[in-house]
Amino acid sequence: MLTKKEKELIDYLTKKKRWVTSDELAEFCLCTTRTIRNRVARINQNNPTLIETSHLGYQLNIDAKLKASGTEDRKSRIFLELLKHSSEGFNFYELAEKLFISESTLKNDIQQLKKEITNDAIQIVFEQEYIKLTGPERAKRCYLISLLYNESDLQEKLKVSIQQMIGYISLEKLQQTIHEVLFEHTIQINQYSLNNIVLHFAISIERIRQGHSLKKSLTIDHVQFNTEILIAKEITDKLVRQYDIYFSQAELEQLSLLFIGMKNETLTNQNNQELSAFVDKKVITVLEDILSEVEYTYLVELHNEEFFNKLAIHIQSLYYRSRYETFTRNSSLLDLKTAYPLTYDLAVYISSLIQDRLDIWFNDDEISFIALHIGAFLETQKHFRNQVTIQLVVHNYHDIGDKLSKQIEERFGESIHVLMTDNWQITSSTYDLLLTTDRKIASEQAGSVFIHPFLTIKDIKKIEKRIESITLQREKKRMYQSIEQFILPELYFNQIDPAGLTPADIRKQINLKMVQTGFVDTNFAQRVEKRERMSPTSFPSGIAVPHAVELEALKSGVAIMTLQDSLIWADQSIQVIAYIAISKTEANAFNDFFEKFIEIVSEPINTKQLSMSGDYEEFILRLKTMVDADE
Repeated sequence: MLTKKEKELIDYLTKKKRWVTSDELAEFCLCTTRTIRNRVARINQNNPTLIETSHLGYQLNIDAKLKASGTEDRKSRIFLELLKHSSEGFNFYELAEKLFISESTLKNDIQQLKKEITNDAIQIVFEQEYIKLTGPERAKRCYLISLLYNESDLQEKLKVSIQQMIGYISLEKLQQTIHEVLFEHTIQINQYSLNNIVLHFAISIERIRQGHSLKKSLTIDHVQFNTEILIAKEITDKLVRQYDIYFSQAELEQLSLLFIGMKNETLTNQNNQELSAFVDKKVITVLEDILSEVEYTYLVELHNEEFFNKLAIHIQSLYYRSRYETFTRNSSLLDLKTAYPLTYDLAVYISSLIQDRLDIWFNDDEISFIALHIGAFLETQKHFRNQVTIQLVVHNYHDIGDKLSKQIEERFGESIHVLMTDNWQITSSTYDLLLTTDRKIASEQAGSVFIHPFLTIKDIKKIEKRIESITLQREKKRMYQSIEQFILPELYFNQIDPAGLTPADIRKQINLKMVQTGFVDTNFAQRVEKRERMSPTSFPSGIAVPHAVELEALKSGVAIMTLQDSLIWADQSIQVIAYIAISKTEANAFNDFFEKFIEIVSEPINTKQLSMSGDYEEFILRLKTMVDADE
């Protein structure tokens, strides 16, 4: 599976349709040309010849791209075709001909598809020369939604898939119709939720056209949710007039579930006194208690009225949706888990408390929306604690020094702190970077940068380069120290044979070692299992990172286990396990390390190399090398 950065690189080459130099790619990807070379090598390792290389640079091999994405696309098409012909089935040989593939390829695709359908109610069966899809209508629709959402490049491919599915009906017009009705009811809606609703309506339309309308009504409180049913009816009435499609009462009730809780979306700007008129007092009280616990447990302050109101209204809506499990899908879930592991983990902790105290359940997608709330708030509160201190030495003719200092501060913002002094007062211990208008000082002081009294573009580029170098060196040094501090030889399990072991067995084995070595207490394993039930800690790159939601370890540390063979962990193939323990006293230092560590092991090639380490020393050396390469 391609990483987000690899997809961005491929998308850029796709759009350019020409040879692209490494410098151009590096500028687009905000990295070095060496990183581009490594990234291309990783892509081609899993998808041979996908990117062509020459002295002209890089170019996408369109034929190879189509081949790489072909299997996943075919599986989606196979399911869609079987769904369309679920009554009579589809002739096996005609389907192979329609898909322009061999019979053996079709047979392999069907076998893979059968393995991926985890809902036992749905079956793909052979009846002589025909293939049939059997199972309840609601289960088929549910799996189709899951299949579409799990395709790569989701935002664009999902639109294409839906449009192909509903044929002559305009997807854009369908979205506009839904949006207009919601607007009339003063309901604000984000794009994720709108995509989700459009997808459900599209599938409903297509299944009705195929003669598979829902017949059995749901047990639903018509009085409590009469607004939602009204919204669904207004939308379907418009669709009836536009496309002459009949929606049964069961269809109407099913679609109305999509709007449960949305009536509160416009209330996010209400002040705290008015909030209780729209949000249940119990939800407000629970959220107040939870955020206080977060501050105590995670040492993170989330006290902000606007943030509280938005999250409270979101939870109120989620409370309603959870009753019918009509959750919104978030196509950025994996990116969030990978790119912002600490924010996502904080969301998992908050979600676990919400579920316990409101007695509800919701899925990973909904957890990721809570992570978006938290991330948006934390982003506005971010402070640059890694500021680079700049010593500015200027022959201060008139007020040139003051103007130069102000110009530098405006250009580089909060990432730097400027000190200005005369040249005879220089002491290297007070600064990270020396900028001076004196060529003699610049030539004598190591690492200093000569600039002109009036900054030029070249001056700015030199300063940027030095700040970036200082920051990278500082981060690298800190990461080296953290690796040696937290990944210890006594917590290293080398090349374990996973035959006969389950993920739970492995967690139990590692936890026992951490208890014996004094890192955690005997109750720690229960907290890890609770976190695992909330949201699996396995990544597509081949690593699992089990840990507790609370910072209650006796000492911070990472137990590493490498496996001889891969192990299936919540649908992911795992080769390395990093069992995490975090103590409150070391939380800040550990969090910095953890975020960078996750960034590194999110790359499949990195995890693969780490899994092949022969011993602890080799593992540490390889990890440090990856820190150097990950620029």
